[in-house]
Amino acid sequence: MRGLPRDVVKAVEQIIDDVAARGLDAALEYSRRLDGTALESPLLEPRPGGDPEVVAAALKAAEALETFYRKLTPSGAADYYGGVLRVVQWRPVRSAALYVPARYISTLVMLAVPAKTAGVEKIYVVTPPKGATPELLAVAKDLGVSAVVPIGGPQGLAYAVFHLGIDVAAGPGGLYVQAAKYVLSQYVGIDGIEGPTELVVYAEGVDAETAMRGVLAQLEHGPTSFAHLLSPDAQLLRRAEEIYAREKTSSMGPLKTHLVADVEEAVRLIDEVAPEHLEVWGRREVAYRVRNVGAVSVNMPSPYLDYAAGISHVLPTGGSARWRGIITPHTFMKPIGIAEAAGPLQLLDAARKLAEYEGFPHHREALR
Repeated sequence: MRGLPRDVVKAVEQIIDDVAARGLDAALEYSRRLDGTALESPLLEPRPGGDPEVVAAALKAAEALETFYRKLTPSGAADYYGGVLRVVQWRPVRSAALYVPARYISTLVMLAVPAKTAGVEKIYVVTPPKGATPELLAVAKDLGVSAVVPIGGPQGLAYAVFHLGIDVAAGPGGLYVQAAKYVLSQYVGIDGIEGPTELVVYAEGVDAETAMRGVLAQLEHGPTSFAHLLSPDAQLLRRAEEIYAREKTSSMGPLKTHLVADVEEAVRLIDEVAPEHLEVWGRREVAYRVRNVGAVSVNMPSPYLDYAAGISHVLPTGGSARWRGIITPHTFMKPIGIAEAAGPLQLLDAARKLAEYEGFPHHREALR
């Protein structure tokens, strides 16, 4: 998603302004109009229930994610320099809204675990009415979610921002959800603007059927998704094109194949695309040389990473992997800097000189 259509942003702004002004009544009106239904309660309490096998599978994925993400929680730093004790402390935001498209309890896991690990006090799950399934409510309970907001789209996020007082909104969703995050970023933090699914596959030394499994899976996300297959093996690429032609449906996105001379050319092409997903088959070094990518699956299909490998599947899209990465506890935390005088301030002369140069006499006076 390289940019949001202006007409979509304008329509979303009207919804957000209305919900900000009229609250729950407006949010429920839009829910009935756009989703065809609305639950009268704006907050559902997480509770046990649903298919126990589905819930257990989601909680196994959550455990895999949490054991790794605990190691990613930043601890801060402190030192002493020039008479000043300098400290950076990481603190979680107080509350967050996690957007979960209907029935995607795997996305609930991939967002709630890093938020919980960061120490967020109030975690709200925003989902369309049909998304508030017994399974989702059960998983939400085990993951420490405060409440589920069964109002989807821009209206649900606007309700969370203006009437629940959340500090960060994160999660995937369609065009109107991402436009809502864009508009609401004036008021709260967001993880990013997420677009259609993207995949690049580098395949060497494997058969085309293996290389194409992840391609077909990711293109299953819809016609706006896309995939690139890179290989130094021309025969593998021809066979992959045959498999794609045989399996393609009208709801799948396009596949482009690229014959590359070597790993250097492959890495350059991957960095140019800056994809959400990268699969590497046969040459693991490619995974560690790429700079611009969301997450990499090495010698396994990307859906395994999406569900159970223990890395969040909420990833940067639309080329934004050039400047941001995967969801981690950092997404829900902020660094706070503290400078404490702990002796003679040895850089006063430098501070005064800079204040004088920049034309701030009261700054200079304060530093006498």
